[in-house]
Amino acid sequence: MTRNAEAGELLKRFCDEGDQAAFNRFYRQQSGRLWRFLRIRGCTEEAAYDLVAEAFSRFIGAVCRDPAAPVALLYRVAINLHIDEYRRDRASPVFFDNTVQDSATAPIADEALRDQLQLVRHYLGDLPQDEQKLLLMRYWSGLTHREIAAILEMPEGTVRRQAAAAINKIRSQWQNDET
Repeated sequence: MTRNAEAGELLKRFCDEGDQAAFNRFYRQQSGRLWRFLRIRGCTEEAAYDLVAEAFSRFIGAVCRDPAAPVALLYRVAINLHIDEYRRDRASPVFFDNTVQDSATAPIADEALRDQLQLVRHYLGDLPQDEQKLLLMRYWSGLTHREIAAILEMPEGTVRRQAAAAINKIRSQWQNDET
C-alpha cells in the first residue's frame, strides 16, 4: 500500500467511523515530517511545533469535507500558516540549520560526507526559493511528485520537470566547481 493510500484509508476510517486510533496513526506518520519541513522553511523549533499543532487543528476541520489528497491538504495548510507567520515576523523564509536532523539518523561521523552535505546546502542555497522548496519537499520531506503537485497546485509533470532542472543546475554548478 502506498503512503498516500494508507493515509487516505486512515483518514477515511477517522471521518466515516470516528476511529481516533486511525487519526493518531496518521498524526504520528505525518507530524515529524511536517515539523522538519517547517524547520527547513525557516521556523524556529518552537514555532514549528506550534504550526504543526495549528495545521492539524485546521486540517481536522477540513479533511472530512474534502478527503482527496489529505497529505497535500495538510502541507498546504501548514505552508499557508507559515507564510502568515513569516509576514507577521519578517523572518528568513529558508535557512539551513545543522541541528535539524531526522531523528532516525545518527549524526554524520564521516568528515567527507559532512563536507559533501555542506556543498549540497551551499548549492541548494543558490537556487531560487521555488526550486529550493520543491527539492526540500521531494528529498528532505520525502513527498512524491504527485503530493508536491497537489500542494503547489500545479501539474505533476511540471513538478517533475522543475525538480529535474533544479537538480541539473546543482549538478552543473558542482561539476564546474570541481574543475
